[in-house]
Amino acid sequence: MSTVRDRIKPLVLNTIRAEGAPTYSAACFEGNDWSLAPLQRTGDQDKAPDLAHKLNDALLGLGASCAYAPSPVKFNGKIIRPTTLLQEQIPLGDVMLYRNQAVPADGTWLPDAGCAGIFSAGGCSMIVVTMGREMIFAHAGRDCVIDRKRIMTRDRERGRHNESVVNSIVDSLAPSDWLRSQLRVAVYYSIKPEDFRHDFADVDPEHLKYNTEAARKLLYEYGDECGTVDTRGICIDIPRIIRAQFISLGVPAANISLEHAYLADELPTTRRGGGRYLAAVVRHT
Repeated sequence: MSTVRDRIKPLVLNTIRAEGAPTYSAACFEGNDWSLAPLQRTGDQDKAPDLAHKLNDALLGLGASCAYAPSPVKFNGKIIRPTTLLQEQIPLGDVMLYRNQAVPADGTWLPDAGCAGIFSAGGCSMIVVTMGREMIFAHAGRDCVIDRKRIMTRDRERGRHNESVVNSIVDSLAPSDWLRSQLRVAVYYSIKPEDFRHDFADVDPEHLKYNTEAARKLLYEYGDECGTVDTRGICIDIPRIIRAQFISLGVPAANISLEHAYLADELPTTRRGGGRYLAAVVRHT
């Protein structure tokens, strides 16, 4: 094992084993320069060799042989089939990276042992859901979970078919109500609510409109699960909203884990320092 690979260890690593479900590891790699933007097409590994080598060594150390990296830039809440991501196959070294910039999405299936799901993040949550041998991972930033257009228009318009990436995951894995009790959900590595304040003062008009409408609407829809609302603003709690959404769709609360839901203080967020760390999940069985 190379000395480079020895150095690239995740800051956070959680390995999950449950009877009747795939074993997997979720991880965060520290730093602020893990943006995947330079790696979009076959051949880009030669234009960004340092990033390709670093990504290869990080994923290989987790046991991955390939990595699916949907493009979550639209925050559209979509789940796509892994075959859609075979459009661009980018050899990083030992690990093959699969991408498709033309089809933005927040998540996909991880079909086999050795498959990883990755995105670069600045505080966005990651959701992992299993049902039997099926497994989906998804990027779950605020606007993947809460339809921004619906909030801004007071329900007069919707920005997408589904309110949340949560709906898309459930539709993909358990379209029938009776299947939903079989889903096992875990939320990972979200920005903490206290770091995710949406203020009512000293913000530009567009942010003020969103913040005030979000506080009103989220408190009405989710109660205390939305986070903390006071006279200064709302501290949005994305993991608890995700949990509430799954429960509303018929997933038992006992099947939803927030044990590792919040981000380590050492990692950058859009509200604290900026930059992009790497969030990853690797299926082992």
